[in-house]
Amino acid sequence: MEGERFDSRKQNQPFVLSFFFVNCIPCIKEIPQLYEYMSSNHPDIPLLFIDPIKEDSKKDIKRFSQKLGVPESHFYKDNFGSVSKKFFKGQFAFPTIIGVDGKEYLFRFSGIDDETLNKIQKFL
Repeated sequence: MEGERFDSRKQNQPFVLSFFFVNCIPCIKEIPQLYEYMSSNHPDIPLLFIDPIKEDSKKDIKRFSQKLGVPESHFYKDNFGSVSKKFFKGQFAFPTIIGVDGKEYLFRFSGIDDETLNKIQKFL
């Protein structure tokens, strides 16, 4: 995924993934909130927003990141679904936030609120 940036084996630390698509209304709320939270509380833990939807182009994602004020470097287009297949069996659920450390799941949440952020804090 995006070179070595999100290779937890080399970084020996957890990372956070958030699955979204550009027309997901809850994602529009969640992405800036999660980005702000991670930037403020866990700036050294990689955060990646992943779009596995075929209809969303890289250009759509670029406009989306600009609209939300979140750096484009945090977005990844999962063209072949190779990343999403590791985390979803069957139907996608948006938004979904996943914490991973190597091959270990740390957490999995759908949506974001203060309680979710408190739980993320405990896991990271």
